[in-house]
Amino acid sequence: MSLLDKTFVAELEKKLNYKFADLELLETAFTHPSAETAEKGKNYQRLEFLGDAVVELAVSRLLYKTFPEAEEGKLSKARSNLIDEQGLAYNAKGLELGSLIILGKGEEKMFGREKDSILADVFESLMAVIFLEAGWMTVLRIITEIFTPLIDASPDIVDLLDHINRDYKSRLQEIAQELALPVPTYTVAGKTGPEHDLLFVIECSSMGFTSKGYGRNKKAAEQDAAMKILKEMRVL
Repeated sequence: MSLLDKTFVAELEKKLNYKFADLELLETAFTHPSAETAEKGKNYQRLEFLGDAVVELAVSRLLYKTFPEAEEGKLSKARSNLIDEQGLAYNAKGLELGSLIILGKGEEKMFGREKDSILADVFESLMAVIFLEAGWMTVLRIITEIFTPLIDASPDIVDLLDHINRDYKSRLQEIAQELALPVPTYTVAGKTGPEHDLLFVIECSSMGFTSKGYGRNKKAAEQDAAMKILKEMRVL
């Protein structure tokens, strides 16, 4: 019997406009190595290996066709921005894949289903499942539909990174609220660097953690400080 919630699976199928044929394979795609049910080979690692190649090829094709005048260097940079860990996790969150991940108790306590690294892995694993079940044209259609809105929202190929949601402040605040703890505080700690290249320094305190962030404006410094705490908490 599948450990996946049938309601969540049905919602995912609706979002992808795709019907999964092999629920056992799908369950494997969402099974983290820490899960109690994860026997040797019965986790998403092999599927993630395959999915990594599938996603890279599909996104490469999409960028190649969307930006016919772009040189190789810009295409490579755009692809890296779209399919790096945070880029894939962004799309995984949009599909609400976190609700389907099967984790061990320890990883569950460490907010495993919110970690970008795990979300990115299951996104790739999911694409591998579709590739194995339905072939290249189907997975190409799905990946193209997922990534096209991000590309369309970008004024230029080199600006793709700006349209990936990397709001670390909101993420940190959400975790604090879930734990019924005070929201993070941000304090200006000063500035550093020469006048022509000043960096703001912001100190963030949250849930017993403290960090200093740096940026060319206060907002960027706050995001940097929040990101460092999330990494220290091991939720990134």
